[in-house]
Amino acid sequence: MFENNIAYLNKHRDILSFRDLAKSTVTTYISYLTTYIEWVEEQLPERLLSSVTWEEIRSYVKWLKDVRGLNPRTINVHIAQLRDFFYYVLHKDWDKREVPYLHFDQFLPNVPTKEQVNAIIDSISNPKHKAEIALLYSSGIRVSELCRLHCGDIVRSRNCIYIARSKNRSDRYAVLSDKAYGLLVSYIRSAYRGARPEDWLFPGQKENSHICEQSIYNIFVRHLDQAGFADCGFNLHSLRHAFGLHLYESGTDLIAIKEAMGHRSLSSTEVYLALGIGNGRSVKSPYDSD
Repeated sequence: MFENNIAYLNKHRDILSFRDLAKSTVTTYISYLTTYIEWVEEQLPERLLSSVTWEEIRSYVKWLKDVRGLNPRTINVHIAQLRDFFYYVLHKDWDKREVPYLHFDQFLPNVPTKEQVNAIIDSISNPKHKAEIALLYSSGIRVSELCRLHCGDIVRSRNCIYIARSKNRSDRYAVLSDKAYGLLVSYIRSAYRGARPEDWLFPGQKENSHICEQSIYNIFVRHLDQAGFADCGFNLHSLRHAFGLHLYESGTDLIAIKEAMGHRSLSSTEVYLALGIGNGRSVKSPYDSD
């Protein structure tokens, strides 16, 4: 990479860090901008980044779509990074009329039934792994939130789980299931005696580390197969969707579900309106009414 472009990339990294974004987010965004800079250097070797035309940027977006095969959602994140690069590094205006965001299809997620979730959990014999998967479903918390739980975050006296700095950068409380709490107690008594409130609830293999998301993913996939649901299109986030949908099916209102799941906007919760039609809600077509 050219020296002046390295300087641009480093300044963009500084801006992202200054905005206090998560390290993983900074790494991802920097990789996106790196892809753009390398494309410019290869396709437009004589062109300065500050003089790339709108037509050339559209060619880059088309390359992401046709050559790299990226989906529209991911391409839109690339475009957003270019916009921020123009604003904060090049100090140039970004014209969304010249490089608009791509439209994308929205698909309903595959969500397991209560019976399927119970079958997955029942297939797990390891107390720690069983507690992890049960806690994900029973509380609706994110995998990242589960990994970073401390023992003291389980507040039995109030039947809740304290979530520090959630995805929305705010503290919140999640529901603590009686059954999941019982599995936690079994796990602590059998494999984690002497655990202190400040200790990680689910420690990783390295000293003073918590379990990583990939480990939980591997556990879920293995038992998904054992339960016979490997081809159903479920993933770890399906457990969070199952929590929200099953609450909705039981009659819980959307506002309560929004708060329980820690959604910033009600629009994130409204997916359960679509999922719930004909899937637990009593809906009768007007064509069949008298």
